[in-house]
Amino acid sequence: MKYATWTIDVPEVRADGAGYSVAVHEFVGTRGSPRTAIVAGINGDKPLAVLALYEVIERLKVSSNLQGTVLVIPAVNPFGLQGGLRHNPDMLEINRRFPGKASGFITDQLAFAVFSALVDRVDSLVDLHSGTPSRCLNYSYDYGDESFSASFGYLPIVRERGVPGQLCTAMSERGKRAVLAEFGGAECSSTEVGVEGCLNVLRFCGHIGGTRRGPTMVPVIDHVKVFLASREGILVSSKSPSDCGKRVGTGEIVRIVCASSGEVLERCLVDEIGQTAGVGNGFDLWGPRLEREFRVECEPLLMLANAVPSLIHAGDFACIVGWPDRYIQLDQIT
Repeated sequence: MKYATWTIDVPEVRADGAGYSVAVHEFVGTRGSPRTAIVAGINGDKPLAVLALYEVIERLKVSSNLQGTVLVIPAVNPFGLQGGLRHNPDMLEINRRFPGKASGFITDQLAFAVFSALVDRVDSLVDLHSGTPSRCLNYSYDYGDESFSASFGYLPIVRERGVPGQLCTAMSERGKRAVLAEFGGAECSSTEVGVEGCLNVLRFCGHIGGTRRGPTMVPVIDHVKVFLASREGILVSSKSPSDCGKRVGTGEIVRIVCASSGEVLERCLVDEIGQTAGVGNGFDLWGPRLEREFRVECEPLLMLANAVPSLIHAGDFACIVGWPDRYIQLDQIT
């Protein structure tokens, strides 16, 4: 196996006349294929995924009989990581700007440089995201290849929620397999799911050997309820980030309390089994489509949870739940 590092450069875009460089770790095995990229650090407020990829790099360095080529980019967006925010200092979110542009906003130039470097070098892409220091996430986006998405192994798969401008969307539009995995955050600070999930994908693609880690099946989620706060106040919930991935009961899941009066300003409710869901006040849109009405047949899984109690503002995510309608057996995917 050969290991090397190189950079993707966006020259002369900073005020000091310098540019941004994105470090790429390249592992080349005994065959020309498969070819897979694993990236993190697209959003500047998600450091856990960045750390996970440095662990992946160390695991690959000692891997025997690596096949094909693996590119690992722990910090895709140094411009965003510099500010530590979801949006870059030019007020753009890079994961809504791919494939980018060769000129104009720095975010667009960076997206263009990264996309151009990857699109002809790989056939598959894992975009590893994590929660933030105050928010836990537990799901993955599918981009049309459920077997590839399921191969990560630890996370529910959410269908048809890819957003224009995401790196995975742009890659899938060019015929590449892609999955965006969201894991951990807040008190769930272990990198294990991110590391082992990425290695599971590499096993599925044929890069490395060994036994798949994690559960034996993953749920597929078609119906999602995104609870967005419409009032400012203190977010209170009986659920914590450590409950992400678990079933949640019906009824109230979070409430928003006025800091000045103690009054309950808003309650978010999980629909009872047998009720019709997919309608409601302002939390029926996520991704490119409105949620469809459907009959609730089971308790949902908690997909996003904030550290509580915490301050919340109108438009912030309060929590997300999703109803699984089937499961994929991981020993049957090809």
